[in-house]
Amino acid sequence: MRPGYDQVVLTDDDRQRLRDRLERLGEQKVRLMSGVDCVRYFGNWQAAELVDEWLEYKDGERQRQSGLLQRLFGRR
Repeated sequence: MRPGYDQVVLTDDDRQRLRDRLERLGEQKVRLMSGVDCVRYFGNWQAAELVDEWLEYKDGERQRQSGLLQRLFGRR
């Protein structure tokens, strides 16, 4: 299915720029902004989906780090 003229498709460059922007903003700001109005702050629905994926990745990353810290500094 081809997108219409009113639909914008994110290219790989657009996705990389958005990921870089998310990294610069940080997880807390991105959560706040996406909770208020993701499409308004980050663009179309494709950007909103990418933001959701990025936040899920950050959650997983934090869980992996906390697991490592728990193993290193946990009670014995």
